[in-house]
Amino acid sequence: MYRYLRYIPKNHLSRLVGRLVHARLPQPLSRRLVSWFARTYQIDVDEAGQDLDRYPSIGHFFTRDLREGLRPIESDLVSPVDGVLRNFGTVRDGRLEQIKGKTYTVARFLGDEELAARFLDGSYFNLYLSPQDYHHIHTPVGGQIIRSVHIPGMLWPVNDWSLANVDELFSINERVVTYIESSYGLVAVVMIGATNVGKISVVYDDFISNAASVDRPVVRPYAPPIPIEVGARLGTFHMGSSVVMLLEPGRLDLDRVRLETGKKVRYGAAVLHSFGR
Repeated sequence: MYRYLRYIPKNHLSRLVGRLVHARLPQPLSRRLVSWFARTYQIDVDEAGQDLDRYPSIGHFFTRDLREGLRPIESDLVSPVDGVLRNFGTVRDGRLEQIKGKTYTVARFLGDEELAARFLDGSYFNLYLSPQDYHHIHTPVGGQIIRSVHIPGMLWPVNDWSLANVDELFSINERVVTYIESSYGLVAVVMIGATNVGKISVVYDDFISNAASVDRPVVRPYAPPIPIEVGARLGTFHMGSSVVMLLEPGRLDLDRVRLETGKKVRYGAAVLHSFGR
């Protein structure tokens, strides 16, 4: 399978899919397609911020808002997304776990050895968003956005097969890194592109990923830094993918993590038990 996937123009295909699913359609047709999509992926339509007939395309429904107040912010360190917690742990020897028995380097992942050094022996959380999930990304901490990096790359699928067979998958795929200075130290929130992710956008800047004109990392420092509250929106996947969150060492005790590997999490859910960091 890997042999054949290598030759599929995944970035071009993803841009095409992105345009198609966001194309506005006549209301009767768009409602039927959105209803089909919701049934197929067992999406709880009661959580959506609008009725189904208000969405002009599958893409607009995919990037839907939720009903106000549906995701309370439970703590000062929260899940940034709705999704499944694939794994979490300690950055050991400069590497993170991709899947059991396969790792990738934090330096290549972030594209910056100096900043990567700040996360050595720190903590990471890897969350996967399926088509069923709400696809806005929120900040897990309050603080100040000091820097972002858009790293162009491939758009391999991020399913279990790819995790097991594509070395350094998360360091190969396109990604957008947001660095936030917080009471937990420096936190990196990494949005990772995948096949059929037409683009990743952020709310604090005007760049958009998967642009054919971008062929090298784009670093943007923010002076003054951009203040942001815990749980505020950071950006959007315009189709599904993964988010990796990195924290510096000594900032939390992983034994106090209340989220469970392999289980669904909701954005705004507290990462730690309330009896301390």
